[in-house]
Amino acid sequence: MKNSFKKILTKHEVPENLKNKIFDDIKMIRRTFYISDLFLMKYPNTLSDFFIQQEKINNKHL
Repeated sequence: MKNSFKKILTKHEVPENLKNKIFDDIKMIRRTFYISDLFLMKYPNTLSDFFIQQEKINNKHL
C-alpha cells in the first residue's frame, strides 16, 4: 500500500491567506463547541444541582 502523504510537495508553501482562513475556521468550530458545551451541558447541570440543593434545604425545614 502506498503512502499518499509522500506525494505532497514539501517545497511549496501554502498561501498565508489560506492558512489564516483555515485557522479562523478551526477557531470558530472550537468556539461553537465551547458555547454548546456551556449551554447544553454545564448550565443545565448547574441548574439541576441548584434545585436539588434547594429541595434538600426545603425538606430539612419541614
